[in-house]
Amino acid sequence: MSKVFNVFIETLPILFGILLSYLFWQNSLLLFMIYIVLSVVLILWHRDNSEFVIFIYGIIIGGLVEVIGTQVSGYQSFIEPDFLGIPIWLPVVWGYGFVAMKRIGIILKN
Repeated sequence: MSKVFNVFIETLPILFGILLSYLFWQNSLLLFMIYIVLSVVLILWHRDNSEFVIFIYGIIIGGLVEVIGTQVSGYQSFIEPDFLGIPIWLPVVWGYGFVAMKRIGIILKN
């Protein structure tokens, strides 16, 4: 398979996540649970347990970025924040984004 196709395949969960955000943005807890389940399933399916560490790291860093953006610098805000001024599902999206970028980086490197 070509690199472009493989990058596209790794981008599909992100695009699906955008659709889920559009559909369920008003129910943060449901969206949080969907993102957690999907992220864990996608990581298990890929069979690289190091991705769980990357996922957790992404959650922490993403959460910090979002909290700093809302609470410290104030350059952004959310209509319905759940936790420290941000939607509870947002750090999970960051976490999976880190995993996706790792995968895409490996595809592009090889």
